Amino acid sequence: MSSQHEKMLEDAMSAYQRQRDHFAETRREVETATSTVTSARREVTATVGRTGELTELSFPTSAYKRMAPAELASVIVQTVSAAREKSIAAAAELMSPMLPPGISAQDLMSGKADVNALFSARVPGFDEGILP
Repeated sequence: MSSQHEKMLEDAMSAYQRQRDHFAETRREVETATSTVTSARREVTATVGRTGELTELSFPTSAYKRMAPAELASVIVQTVSAAREKSIAAAAELMSPMLPPGISAQDLMSGKADVNALFSARVPGFDEGILP
């Protein structure tokens, strides 16, 4: 093999390793990400993990004590929902540069993407169950 080809192969392997390292780092960031939201009047603070699971719920002030149970429950649900949306948006922002053009990271992360449509448009025979 000529030294020119060896250099090209070496450069390609180096680029591959950099991309692989970048993917690994992004994966670690997504897996360890948390999102925290506090309600507008500071009655409740919710923290969720990368998949939107509630990991912490706290009451930073005593404002919740003056609320009716249904009102407090509504604020908790809204705050957890906002934290989940924030978590999805953060993960989508991290993942977006790694996805092919035309694929919405936000839709993919929130479960709104039609995965079958994504594959059928890119993989010949996917719809028919015939893969190359």
